[in-house]
Amino acid sequence: MHDSRFTLAAEIPLRSLPGRPAHTHVEDEHKHQLRMVRPLTSLVGITDVPVGYELRQYRPSDERAYKDLFNLGFSGDYLEHTHAQAIAEGFYVVEHSASGHLVASCVALRGGWDGGNDRGILGWLIVDPSHARLGLGTIVAANVTNRLSKEGYSSPGLGTEDFRLAAIGIYLNLAWCPYLYLEDMERRWREIFKRLGRRFLREECVE
Repeated sequence: MHDSRFTLAAEIPLRSLPGRPAHTHVEDEHKHQLRMVRPLTSLVGITDVPVGYELRQYRPSDERAYKDLFNLGFSGDYLEHTHAQAIAEGFYVVEHSASGHLVASCVALRGGWDGGNDRGILGWLIVDPSHARLGLGTIVAANVTNRLSKEGYSSPGLGTEDFRLAAIGIYLNLAWCPYLYLEDMERRWREIFKRLGRRFLREECVE
């Protein structure tokens, strides 16, 4: 999730669909989200979309399909707010051609943390677990990262939870940095890096 004002996904059971399991997660015990920033304006490389999938922008006719995808990883309905805050040409979705399902999405948003100044936000990265390990999450997150840079944001942000290890791994690979904005953040990030099999370096974080 991108804003701590919203309900944590762990507070309400996720809704799976026939043949499309929800992401597994544990109840998050932390009051405050993890935050990351990307203090770089350089663009990232983007791999080709796998055969059988189409990367495109969200369309009004996608409403039902997007909500089905969203509720595999998050609870609640924030589509109206997301659409209102999305940067032009910044609401990316991936459609599975054979089924017509939306199977991945990520959004470049205007706004900041806790109602703060507009810094640009990467929000709502989600991949259908049935279509995992194809690089789709990296593709949509990379496109959003580049869209934020092209919009002129010099240090955009994102919010996430400790249990979203796959998403955090994607962000780190795209040069997003842990933001140590509260006293307990270094401890939490050290544990996450350990679980990801990565080396934690405090000098690579933002304070």
